[in-house]
Amino acid sequence: MNGEKGALNKAARKWLLWGIPAAFALGTVLHFLYDWTDKSVLAGLISPVNESIWEHLKLPFWPLLLWWGAGYFFFGKRAGVTPARWFSACALSLWVSVLFIVVLHYTYEGAIGGETMLVDILGMLAGITLGQLLALRALNRAGIRGGSLALALAAIVLLAAALLAFTFVPPKIPLFRDAKSGAYGIYNEK
Repeated sequence: MNGEKGALNKAARKWLLWGIPAAFALGTVLHFLYDWTDKSVLAGLISPVNESIWEHLKLPFWPLLLWWGAGYFFFGKRAGVTPARWFSACALSLWVSVLFIVVLHYTYEGAIGGETMLVDILGMLAGITLGQLLALRALNRAGIRGGSLALALAAIVLLAAALLAFTFVPPKIPLFRDAKSGAYGIYNEK
């Protein structure tokens, strides 16, 4: 099968669909990693260091990135999918997932005037699901043709770099503020 045309093979489709519960489960574990490691800076790179919405974007991002990376080597190559096409779909999944979470959070927070943990949890699951399904659809229908590997990797690296950098130097805007303490970033500056 030519990786640039036609549907994705069954094994690769299953892998991407299993990424939904896997990323959700791993993201749930990551939620507690920073505290479990006695606030290790290394753990803080991949897990939330506070209760800001921004820090919680690490929960879908790192598990999905890991899932897509492993998936390419186990399934994407075998399916004949080019790295450009695979990682363009990965970038789509990552960006849709995190943007959905942010938009949902601020939409419902504005509507009800507060936060609800259950909606945040379900929002993460919905964001992961939407991101994976859109990326799978793009791959399955060959909606992402050759693509640009450099552009896909730049989109992924940009988001990863922002998640890492803003852990240490977050802008002083509500997206980055800990909802409980009012602090920002790993150093809990107010």
